[in-house]
Amino acid sequence: MPARREPPESPPLEPAVTLDLSPEARRSASQATEAAATAQARYRRDPDTRQMVFQVVDPTSGNVVDQLPSEAVLRARTYARESEAQQTTEIGTTVARTA
Repeated sequence: MPARREPPESPPLEPAVTLDLSPEARRSASQATEAAATAQARYRRDPDTRQMVFQVVDPTSGNVVDQLPSEAVLRARTYARESEAQQTTEIGTTVARTA
């Protein structure tokens, strides 16, 4: 009968939720709340997909912090639409393409 192997012991898991009541934790939480409160939301229409896009923008730098749908999803939709249009084009017709 083969010897039974015991699984290696794994380190104990940390608690799922931690509670930090220190003054430093309160300051960092209030700074995050202030930063979220100053962010601006805007909607725009993506020119390639012609879909509405929701963006969260940092007002100080103008950078987009978050966006729905993401740039990758928008590019994938544009590629899929152009691929579908290319497959439905009859042979012998020309299609104008833009980059």
